[in-house]
Amino acid sequence: MKFGTYVFEPEKAEGFDFHLLRIKTEVGKRIPPQPDMHSNIAVFADNVAARGNTGWTSQSPLGPARMGNNNYNIYWDTVCATQPEHRAEQLNYIEDIDKHSPGVWLNSFYFADHGHCTCSRCQELWKKSGLSWVEWHKKEITDYISQVRDRVKKELILCIQPDPVSSLERYGVDFDELAKYADAFNVVMFSKNYATPWYWEMLSRNFKKLLKKPMYISLYVFGPGDDPKDVPTPSELLTVSVRCARAGIDGILYLTGDAGQIGDFQKEAVGKVELRERLKSYGGQPVQEVLDLVKGWEKIVQ
Repeated sequence: MKFGTYVFEPEKAEGFDFHLLRIKTEVGKRIPPQPDMHSNIAVFADNVAARGNTGWTSQSPLGPARMGNNNYNIYWDTVCATQPEHRAEQLNYIEDIDKHSPGVWLNSFYFADHGHCTCSRCQELWKKSGLSWVEWHKKEITDYISQVRDRVKKELILCIQPDPVSSLERYGVDFDELAKYADAFNVVMFSKNYATPWYWEMLSRNFKKLLKKPMYISLYVFGPGDDPKDVPTPSELLTVSVRCARAGIDGILYLTGDAGQIGDFQKEAVGKVELRERLKSYGGQPVQEVLDLVKGWEKIVQ
């Protein structure tokens, strides 16, 4: 099993196998890639592109894919997945980033959610395809990822929503089709608490059964601007890490704003001596790998 950091700033914390840098976030902010950090790119979720170009925002019968539309789990503005200029620009951008980092991890490379997109271009493309609404969505996303694969010569990881059942109908994401192009998947399991760890273990088991490529999960530690009272506790994070690990996943990433916050988490995790001892009873080599990771942090935080 591999362990990584998932950060917004180009800083690396000790004690991990690899580091993932958010070089283009959903709000549209871009920063330069780093040669020793994998690059995370939000493709269609892009406040800057959506707000700066009239008619680019994804549409639906329940309103556009904009921040504040509570009919959907959308916390940013999302460009229509068939918008040709954005698709082309992102392909060129992804290709360039691939040249300057060890691997590319893509977020939001799919339709915004169920019912999207109903703009005139999408309606015309759908009708011309002769496919059902769901099959057309699948074809659009799969074809785009195949184009991405042609551009990316290094590792390509696809980050997917934690929905093992309805991802095709909601986003146009077909796990089997995308597995033809992805080197691995990353299931984004972000939550402000992990007080019910069996839920996340269940999701991990479901995805491990469904996905035909290696599978990472990402856990939420501390995001930019968060209040410390509103984030998962170190005990929750250690427990959910162990529970998900024993489901057979291939790696875990921990998201924070920067490396300093990763260090804070490491220090607090090391201090949970009694919990770490109790977690040994959860059994199996994957569980031990998580505990060994934390054991290794003891030398770092002293």
